[in-house]
Amino acid sequence: MTKKAKPTVYVIEDEADLRESVCEELDRVGYSTVALAHGEKALALLRRGSPPALILLDLLMPQKDGWEVVAAVKADPRMRDVPIIVMSAVAPQARSLQAQGVAATLPKPFTVTEMLFVVNKLVPITK
Repeated sequence: MTKKAKPTVYVIEDEADLRESVCEELDRVGYSTVALAHGEKALALLRRGSPPALILLDLLMPQKDGWEVVAAVKADPRMRDVPIIVMSAVAPQARSLQAQGVAATLPKPFTVTEMLFVVNKLVPITK
């Protein structure tokens, strides 16, 4: 019986403590995570590697912000179908998010339960 590969989630967040906590919780429940501190690094890695199953993305970051990452991902034919969950303390307009192709939002601060619910809804863990 072959073991199914874990879905990979990119966690793009400039706040180190939050980035590490999110990755720890996702790893704990069966996801594989890639932690990135800003959009520039994320886009470089996304363009080189295989598309992840999901992107958890902060909007307000140095270098390339979340909106630039969303636009680049949705413009790339290899990645345009990757769901993006925006994490932000600043509540963006829902209509704007849908127009950009964002699948869901997690308003900061959020609980582990809220995060896992939204992530699992978009990319379920199969055991």
